[in-house]
Amino acid sequence: MTAEETPMEDNVEPEVKESPEAPETPETSEAPETSETHEETQERVGPVGSALVIGSGIAGMQTALDMADTDILVHVVEDKPGIGGWMSMLDKTFPTNDCAMCTLAPKLVAVGRHPNIVLHTNARVTALEGEAGEFTSRIVERPRFIDADKCTGCGFCGQYCPVEAISQYDVAMGDTTAVSVLFPQTVPLLYSIDRESCIGCGLCEEVCPAHAVDYMQEPVTQEVDVGAVILA
Repeated sequence: MTAEETPMEDNVEPEVKESPEAPETPETSEAPETSETHEETQERVGPVGSALVIGSGIAGMQTALDMADTDILVHVVEDKPGIGGWMSMLDKTFPTNDCAMCTLAPKLVAVGRHPNIVLHTNARVTALEGEAGEFTSRIVERPRFIDADKCTGCGFCGQYCPVEAISQYDVAMGDTTAVSVLFPQTVPLLYSIDRESCIGCGLCEEVCPAHAVDYMQEPVTQEVDVGAVILA
């Protein structure tokens, strides 16, 4: 019998090979949902990083504002009792001949009110250690002999002060009293007593309605950790 004549068996089903089962994929846990908004996160975290700006002239103020607006905590150190620098002493500025104080005043207010700027006036940096990204600075604030937390800037102490002194702000070309502010628009608007000119009469202490005069003030030293230092 030939192959063509070989009878096929009835009821024989062809074999079907089963494909191997695919491995089960483990279920991934979904990230927990949170209802915290971006603003709440920023409020919880607070300022990111910190920096030290030495000098508070027009360049120092603009530098501090630019960094503070990006949520960086900025410490501004100024040797004089108020910020503003040399520009506050000018009448007009080149080349537009604009009023110097008209340009400067809005920045004075902005720096004084910014929540991310800390002012250290009447102060100096006496030590700086560390490296880029991690500095420790030592700041010494000289006494004003006026309590900054009590002074309201009313000016009674300056009005009643009997002493006439040479104004260093006016480059020795004008007069002032032993208790005064740097200039009328100064920030912070806090009076200071020049102990080299003061005769110790106590009249300013008597007339101060806020009882802010404190002849026993001492220098205050504090250490501040910053990531960057800028000389302005």
